[in-house]
Amino acid sequence: MIDARKLVSRPDGTATGVWILGLMVCYLFVSGQTPTQVAGRGAILVGGVFALSVGMEIWRNWKAILRPDIVAFLALYALTFFEFLLPQPGVDSMLSAESMHNAVGLAFVAFGAMAIGRHWAPPAPKYLEGLVQRPTPPRVLMIVFWISFILGTFYMFLAVNFNPITMIDRMMGPRFSQPWGRGRFGDWRALLNEIGAVINLVPPVAGLILSNREKYSPISRLIVVLIYAFCLFMGLASSTRNVLAAYIITFLIAYSLNLTKKRYTEFAVLCICGVVGFYISNHIMLETRTIGLKNYILLHTHSDNTPKISLTPPQKESFYIDLNLVNVGLLTDVFPKAHPFLGLEVPYVALTHPIPRAIWKGKPEGLSVSMEDALGVGPEMTISSSFIGESYMAGGVFAVTFTGIFFGMLAGWWGRFTVGLSSGLGLLIYASGFLAIAISMRSLYVLSVAILPTVAAITLAMLLTRKPVERKQIPPAWVEVLGRKP
Repeated sequence: MIDARKLVSRPDGTATGVWILGLMVCYLFVSGQTPTQVAGRGAILVGGVFALSVGMEIWRNWKAILRPDIVAFLALYALTFFEFLLPQPGVDSMLSAESMHNAVGLAFVAFGAMAIGRHWAPPAPKYLEGLVQRPTPPRVLMIVFWISFILGTFYMFLAVNFNPITMIDRMMGPRFSQPWGRGRFGDWRALLNEIGAVINLVPPVAGLILSNREKYSPISRLIVVLIYAFCLFMGLASSTRNVLAAYIITFLIAYSLNLTKKRYTEFAVLCICGVVGFYISNHIMLETRTIGLKNYILLHTHSDNTPKISLTPPQKESFYIDLNLVNVGLLTDVFPKAHPFLGLEVPYVALTHPIPRAIWKGKPEGLSVSMEDALGVGPEMTISSSFIGESYMAGGVFAVTFTGIFFGMLAGWWGRFTVGLSSGLGLLIYASGFLAIAISMRSLYVLSVAILPTVAAITLAMLLTRKPVERKQIPPAWVEVLGRKP
């Protein structure tokens, strides 16, 4: 089993120096006549610096790859630059090369700020350090698994009068058409939607159980596999790629934290299956957003009712994620020229995002100027720009720097818990918080919601486990009197 205590809990200063110096040099060489040339060159250069810096840390200890800050870097790179390693012919007509150059510069600032911020992480609280070390019997993990699944799906079952067939049918409908959608203003049922976020604990618990499956009965293992498969199906049907990615990544992270040497090959196969499965699903979800998975299957079915799902994207279509870097560049054209920076309004809305309107009737409906309004795309469409674009809307380069430092500190702080991880629930708490940090690279508004499963895991750990009883050390002077060793 991987000894979590041997994980590198602190980033290497030399590697950070390589990051900062490399980003500065890279910025000098980012140029091009078109936006795709600028972004493509930036993707190659920052990818090389990232590989060099992280390679230095992995050379010291390969388990450093499991650190939150490194995975956060990888997530932010995937959200901003990765798609520009491939042709993006439609981008050149969307913005100017100058705007793309501004976006690349802001991304470099974000990476550098995160690299520095992780060194300023505060120490981990003693209470939480003790909590993640509490022994976790197998039955406790199964209890957490069932609680997470039941509470995570209750609001969906309630919306369809507890009819599972109807629930699956509605799940396969077009995006945002499900009867359990929270809606813009929300009501008391929005409380159940927020509680439903604990479904995100199911994949990591499944990973912990299946990586240590000898301690569980065959029936328990089968149930865990089936419920996790249902979660994957739910993520696919939702047409929300970050949800499916979260289910795959947290399962693999939890599985790796509880890994034994005899299962290295098995874990490698699971990783390959996860990557290939997500690549195929990514293409499917882009097509099912408007028509739903059910209609997609019907449209891709032969007369013999055999599903026809292509494993490769159509010709002349490039793999893309969300074009976040493009949206960042467009925002630099709008703020502060057409709209003033929004200031503290952005973090305020992000912090209050998970609070249902049933509890707080005066809750803000959103930003005074949304990203969609600023870019003129209309309310029927949602766009993303990663935390870089959102923080730029708040206060320009200064806000991007501050937010990058914040996420760096948060990732560095969470990584310190690896020193004391020694129990199932401790690994679960770490894995869920790990995911919350990684997916928050996509949006500031995700963090306050994504952290809820971690809070739930901490609460369950306090309720379902007991603090180990410390044996008092016998003073040396009493050893001879008592006639026993201390």
